[in-house]
Amino acid sequence: MIRFLASLLAVSATLFLPSCDKNASEEERWFEMPVSLVDGTTVTLNCLTHLADAVVTASTKGFAYAPITADGIGTFVEVRSSVTFRDHTISCTLEQLLPETEYLYYVFVDTGAKRFEGDRTTFTTGAGEMPDPERPALTEYTEWAELPAVDQASEELYSVAHFCPGLPGGRNYSVCYDAGRRSGLWVAFPLHDCYEGDQDRTDAWAYDPEIPYSVQPNLVSGSYQPQIGYSRGHLLASSDRTFSRTANEQTFYVTNMAPQWQNSFNGGVWSSLETDCWKNVCADTLYVVSGVYFADRATTVTDKDGAECVVPTNFYRVLLRSKDGATGRPVWKLSSDELQCVGFWFENRAYPSGKPSQQMTSVSEIERKTGLEFFVNVPRAPKEEYDPSAWDFR
Repeated sequence: MIRFLASLLAVSATLFLPSCDKNASEEERWFEMPVSLVDGTTVTLNCLTHLADAVVTASTKGFAYAPITADGIGTFVEVRSSVTFRDHTISCTLEQLLPETEYLYYVFVDTGAKRFEGDRTTFTTGAGEMPDPERPALTEYTEWAELPAVDQASEELYSVAHFCPGLPGGRNYSVCYDAGRRSGLWVAFPLHDCYEGDQDRTDAWAYDPEIPYSVQPNLVSGSYQPQIGYSRGHLLASSDRTFSRTANEQTFYVTNMAPQWQNSFNGGVWSSLETDCWKNVCADTLYVVSGVYFADRATTVTDKDGAECVVPTNFYRVLLRSKDGATGRPVWKLSSDELQCVGFWFENRAYPSGKPSQQMTSVSEIERKTGLEFFVNVPRAPKEEYDPSAWDFR
């Protein structure tokens, strides 16, 4: 990750020095300077306040923090959950921050009628864990037919794979997470009978352990706010991973979520699409990418910490499989005539019909809309074509 530049440190030091008004009374100084205790990429923040205990206890309180990069100060994230107040001190612990990165932060207490903020100061994280040298980047998995092209240049996109013991090659699914919009962007995965079992839905909501916690939305203890109809929409459904508890738990990582209209979409036609995909699973494996598209940033919700999450304007799903279904050969070795593709494109809204077939389109059309490239490891995939009669969708 980008490290803090020495020149920027000098600038930030002059911009964010606390006020030294000698005429200010003690009563007007609501907070002492906060203190940070750094342990690698985990940081504990403490701040003594002079506000009355009853006021702090009854109010929303926490810390706001943002990384300082070569381009300036990033977006502030407010931490309101897991915040404690004891002995006149507001405290919280931040985990999975970016390694060796300077952060600007401050304490706040929001009574609803008035917001109190403390002085801004900084801390610098230590070294983080290095990537597993035995695990290659997604671009090196050239025999994973489901993978789209991965944008390696973006600093806001995180692309990782998740593995689960007992599955073929350990492969569960891959995810591209958009930290700028705080939403899953796409999830790529195989569908095959080997992913089915008798595991119930775990509801094990959790942060993605492969991506810094600091850039992920706090959806672990609840859904988006204000709750005006959007739910934590899975890109890879819980019901698609019933092989084992671990396989199912991984579908509840918050990076596998996007704000999705619930009534008559997430709980309607999208659910029908997820179910009907299993009618099209074959011995040769069905390869799937589920994702979202942002035509604009007009609609937003917040996570449980009050951090903004952009609502996608569209959801989509693209599929690839062999026509025969049981060739016994990898799809990347098949000719174009032996393969079939289809896509589904939705607006993020209620649909009166629960029939996904009405939203069918070509994979190439979704590529043109999103700017993504799908099935890059299957160069002969017939993405320009789709035959509705070749697929079993209601």
